[in-house]
Amino acid sequence: MTAQEPIANPGSHRDARGRVVVISGAGGGIGRACALMYAAEGATVLVLDNAPETCAQVAKEVDEAGGRGLPCVADVSQEEAVRQISGRLRGEHGGADIVIHAAIQRMPGHLDSLPTGSFDRLLEVGLRGGFLLGREFGRDMVARGSGVLVFIGSTAAYSPYPYTGAYSACKAALVMLAKSFALEWASSGVRSVSVSPGMVRTPMTEELYSQPEVLAGRSAVAPLGRIASPDEIAQAVHFVASDAASYMTGSDLLVDGGFVMSKFMHVPGRG
Repeated sequence: MTAQEPIANPGSHRDARGRVVVISGAGGGIGRACALMYAAEGATVLVLDNAPETCAQVAKEVDEAGGRGLPCVADVSQEEAVRQISGRLRGEHGGADIVIHAAIQRMPGHLDSLPTGSFDRLLEVGLRGGFLLGREFGRDMVARGSGVLVFIGSTAAYSPYPYTGAYSACKAALVMLAKSFALEWASSGVRSVSVSPGMVRTPMTEELYSQPEVLAGRSAVAPLGRIASPDEIAQAVHFVASDAASYMTGSDLLVDGGFVMSKFMHVPGRG
């Protein structure tokens, strides 16, 4: 195995049987990868997405992979909807053991011409949605004395991605939200962490990476020399949510192939 090849089997200790995992944005990309990963371990997975067809499809895939898929079509930015979902899960399954917030709505544009509604909508789904999911499902975790919140951040929380509207601001705030939950709930036995991916090939970015010159150029600026797959991000999520990371809370785990730390590799005069 070379340094550029992903690890196919991260270990044999994995077992989520009996666990209840809630995943927003589970209809595709990183969210779907997380859903199928936990399904293979026998977990019950609440597949939360705003698209009925993809929501139902992924729930079916969860069943086929060995888990139990619970399709749930909802807008995570709507307070009453999230409250009803958490209440139903509490009544039927005793609440969630792990909540993964991966939902985001792409609203690109230049800031000087970005519609206010586009700015607001991205924050509603990405940030407000994370707050609502964390608060509503986290309350049951606090009462029970255990549970993990995982927020999907981004390297955009460290360095802004231009022309992506509120995306960078949202991810930076989401990473800080994870830290806020961590501090307030640590004494209750609840952990809150974030995972910040770098460049990942997902359905949302496929139009970009299907261009050979873009794929080659972006791969070249990652020290590991390639673009990540959603499965690799899911493996990182699994780690921070597992007992193997039981002393981690408030941390942000960069999964970026070394990209953020490599800026001086791309300026004149290095070496």
